[in-house]
Amino acid sequence: MAIGLRARPTRGFLLELKKKIQITEEGYRILSHKRDELVSKLRELLELLRAIRKDILKKFQEILKDFRNGYALIGPEEISAYTLSTKGKLDIQILPTSVMGVIAPKVKARKIVEIKNSFPPLIRQFAYYMSEILQDLIKLGEIETGVEIIANDLERTNRTVNALEKIIIPQLKAIAKYIQDLIEEEDLEEFTRIKLVRNIIVRRREK
Repeated sequence: MAIGLRARPTRGFLLELKKKIQITEEGYRILSHKRDELVSKLRELLELLRAIRKDILKKFQEILKDFRNGYALIGPEEISAYTLSTKGKLDIQILPTSVMGVIAPKVKARKIVEIKNSFPPLIRQFAYYMSEILQDLIKLGEIETGVEIIANDLERTNRTVNALEKIIIPQLKAIAKYIQDLIEEEDLEEFTRIKLVRNIIVRRREK
């Protein structure tokens, strides 16, 4: 009785127990499906995460090269002046998305900082690159958060599935078999008693 169930050797209890086993097995199938879907989604996100990180690193290397050229040609004072002249704020929206009942954030940039056409071509190109990378970093943060949330829920789901498969369902079935055996044994004893009584009655009538 490790699962905290007090068994009663009655047909009514056995019927209720079989219904409980059926419901538990259905829950196990649903959670198993959820676990498989979460594993698939996690693999998809991890592949996307690696691709975005690789792309961001490549863009950073290209931007660093352009920045060095701009720094050498224009000078630090000019670059600082253009930086201070850029106005505007980044406006993002975080929306909840559901993956098999797991809520993960979806980040959407509603407004980005405008790049002025008055900038010199070199500075303007550098600013465009930085704007792209900023959006990539937002996407990267969204995916990393999603990976963490899904991985945590997957761990909990996997523990539940394993407990149902290896502990709870086998114990419920063992209890059901134990009660079934008791009932069958009682039925056999009752049949034997009835047969014995009938034989006694028949012999008495024959005398």
